[in-house]
Amino acid sequence: MKFVDHISQNQYPAGALAAALYIVCGVLGMERGTMSEQREENGNETFSNMELLRLAMPRRVFTLSQVKYAVDRIGWLYENHKLIGGLKFVDEPKILRFFFGRLGTVSDWQSQLVNSSVRILETV
Repeated sequence: MKFVDHISQNQYPAGALAAALYIVCGVLGMERGTMSEQREENGNETFSNMELLRLAMPRRVFTLSQVKYAVDRIGWLYENHKLIGGLKFVDEPKILRFFFGRLGTVSDWQSQLVNSSVRILETV
């Protein structure tokens, strides 16, 4: 919630952070937050107490340089966290929406994020 404190919970901040991390460096994370909750019977959103992004690193799978790269990109993403925007459901099934649903962005933030990260790589 603090990494992307500018994104409201109804725009799934942990899911947005997971998408941004994948866009910037190809690292897959798993959202654990409001998106993983089911809606109430009346259709209202059930907000999670925490918005988390789970990053798992199996031992003996990644090299030190791969881990350093991920840490560097996460640091860059934190410095540029205001570029990350929210998500919305485009297709939301009644059950297991976090698994079977499809998401879209609420603005064109992903293009801005790509353009900013590409400019950094071009200067290196």
